[in-house]
Amino acid sequence: MLTFRIDAKRYSPEVFIDRANHIIDIKGASTFKNTSWFYSNVLKWVIAFNSNNEKPTTINIKLNKINASSSKWLMLIMQKLSDLITNQRITVNWYYQEKNASIHLSGERLKLNSNIPVNLIAA
Repeated sequence: MLTFRIDAKRYSPEVFIDRANHIIDIKGASTFKNTSWFYSNVLKWVIAFNSNNEKPTTINIKLNKINASSSKWLMLIMQKLSDLITNQRITVNWYYQEKNASIHLSGERLKLNSNIPVNLIAA
């Protein structure tokens, strides 16, 4: 299996993991209450798809809404990737709309607290 997808819902983001192209996309809203169940499964897939991978991986995050719990889980995913996958390059592209200060701030926090390069991109 070379791809994994979770379709977006009203309060949860779309997640698309493409092992062949080494891309992880997370987009939409992430404001639901049960973030532990959702993101723990995403973390399992991200780790599984990146094990034994020596090519650079790009993570594109394009959220339009986010809650504190989702921010914490995204930080945890980045930390786990940084800890577990030391032999490859990982880059995070954090997209935000200029008028959306909370998404921009979440990206800034991720950038400051992560060992992985985070590009903040106004879209």
